[in-house]
Amino acid sequence: MDILKRLSAGEREWAVQAVDLLKILVARDTTDYHEKNGQAVVVDYLEKLDCEISLIRPDPQKLAAKYKEFNGGHTYEDRDCVVAVFKGTGGGRSILLNSHMDTVFPAALERWLTDPFEPVEKDGSIFGLGACDTKGGMAAVLTALRLIQENDVRLKGDVIFESVVDEEAGGGNGTLACIDAGYKADAVLVTEPNMLEPASAHVGSYAAVITVYGKSAHGNLKWEGVSALEKALPLMNRLTELEKKWNQRKSDILPSPVLTILHIEAGDGSITLPDVCKMLVNFTYLPDGYDYEGEFMGTVRRCEAADSWFADHPVDVQLHHNVSPYYTSPDGVFPMLAAQCVSAVTGRETTPTGLPCGADARFFANLGGMDTIVMGPGSISDAHKPNEYVRVKDFIDAVKAYACLICEWCGVEQ
Repeated sequence: MDILKRLSAGEREWAVQAVDLLKILVARDTTDYHEKNGQAVVVDYLEKLDCEISLIRPDPQKLAAKYKEFNGGHTYEDRDCVVAVFKGTGGGRSILLNSHMDTVFPAALERWLTDPFEPVEKDGSIFGLGACDTKGGMAAVLTALRLIQENDVRLKGDVIFESVVDEEAGGGNGTLACIDAGYKADAVLVTEPNMLEPASAHVGSYAAVITVYGKSAHGNLKWEGVSALEKALPLMNRLTELEKKWNQRKSDILPSPVLTILHIEAGDGSITLPDVCKMLVNFTYLPDGYDYEGEFMGTVRRCEAADSWFADHPVDVQLHHNVSPYYTSPDGVFPMLAAQCVSAVTGRETTPTGLPCGADARFFANLGGMDTIVMGPGSISDAHKPNEYVRVKDFIDAVKAYACLICEWCGVEQ
């Protein structure tokens, strides 16, 4: 792992530059449909390196016709993915490095201690929207690629870098477009934040809007109507029991499935029986081949069958999203090498694990058949909420770990 010795010599200087790059990215509003603000920074950075740059724009009509995983309802004017190919000298293994440029919209602004788009370095951390999800990983990868070139390291294998759009809003179409464009490698690293613990699998995530219908009436004349909320209660109880059953399903590196009612909407606040009750329900599931969706829908239909009201007022279920899981053996060469690189950088013993949420990693593994891991600085627990941050030390460790993994995997000309 010679690259780590080379990086230690000038670490103070390049670490400052890496932090500056991260701050520049955080300062750009790249919420859904605004990714071009950050992609311009990436293109400018890559143009200073020896690589071939391409812009890939998702084509909804084309992708929808070819992939069932396509997430509809999105448009892509001025929303390009940035892809850079670093050609190796030959004879080595290739690697693809994937980060998403888009961020969620800043939630609960009153709870942010700083402006979400004004990066602040404080107490050893960088605060700002996207700091860990996934601009920290993106800036670390870009820095690693620059340092490899500046240290005259000649890689044998090709390196593909992707800054994709449209991951957060249901997800995946940017990465899907890049796969459709033919970008493929022997192994893939996705930089979602997980405290630099290489994850070789992630759970699936299924969400649906369930609508239960009742009959409106004056709240004091309940016998003249039917409360949709009360009709929904038995279904809620059945879903709770289903979660308990699924909790018994186990995986070697992933958490057991959970089922959550995320949102309930019923009534208008007046003394009136609610005639509609809508619930957003989400469950995670394992890559074990079990028919989770079938059992979920079966639970809904059994609840209908137990109440004659539903014979003429069926429960409506509309899919919100279905992010499939994936699994790469944690004992594989690539996940184990990633763990070794992290251990070499941090000094802590590291073994491959799993990610308890969905990510674009699924496309590479499931569609491309590529060995895939998720590994990035910061914690997923700090993403999608006020005061998102990444620790500077973890960010710098990510630069080193990425550089180490790229060199060890692709091979270096002596």
